[in-house]
Amino acid sequence: MTAPPDVDALLAQAAAKLDLVAARQKYRDQDEFVVLENFVTPEIMAQWTRELDALKPQIHRNFIPKHKKGGSVGYDTVVELGPTITAVYHSPAFQKLLCQIADATMQECPDSDQHRCAFYAYTEAGDHIGFHYDTSYYKDRRWTVLIGFVDESSSKLLCHLHTKNPGHEVEKLDLKVGPGTVVLFNGDKLWHCVTPIAENEHRFIVSMQYVTDGDMNPFMRFVSNMKDSIAYFGLKRVFLGGKRKKPAPRNGDPKRN
Repeated sequence: MTAPPDVDALLAQAAAKLDLVAARQKYRDQDEFVVLENFVTPEIMAQWTRELDALKPQIHRNFIPKHKKGGSVGYDTVVELGPTITAVYHSPAFQKLLCQIADATMQECPDSDQHRCAFYAYTEAGDHIGFHYDTSYYKDRRWTVLIGFVDESSSKLLCHLHTKNPGHEVEKLDLKVGPGTVVLFNGDKLWHCVTPIAENEHRFIVSMQYVTDGDMNPFMRFVSNMKDSIAYFGLKRVFLGGKRKKPAPRNGDPKRN
């Protein structure tokens, strides 16, 4: 399975249609937060959908009482089984647009960071994540980019803006992040959560991370890895580079070794 060669061209076309001045102003007005509705093109989203079945068996589920319940697939697996997803992450046209909106020089996270482009799954009743900041353990700023994938749920992304601006009233938003919609924000500034899904609902979303400086001191790297192993991808994947799960054989298929 290979990524279509036109991903970057499609994103360049989408960027050319965007009102960049308005997007930059909204980003500044909302304290480094902006939503780009339906930005990722239907052609790209259709390919994401075709790759979804390969990603589902790789979901690592986790539960932290009073904070988080859901599933995750890290970069090493997504790049293999969802190459069109990581093609968006690596797209020069996409990165250029993000830099223009944020007025900052962004770069991709180091290869070892499973969050650089990850797939998150909310598939069981009560799956959610509580209020938090996407705290950067790097030496400088980190941005989160959420891209809507599949949302057949009552869940919402709740966002509190300006929480660290003394004297500024906190602005509260509740969002449905539909397929192809991009949410860009400075992870250290946005207080946000995902509300629980109900029975027989599901929600899949892609999270991407960019930084200005890919350096991280050894202690903070250990803290970051411990968080990722407990809350997201599992000990083996984070610390030992564990192999991805083998798909379960279907009825009539020979047993996979």
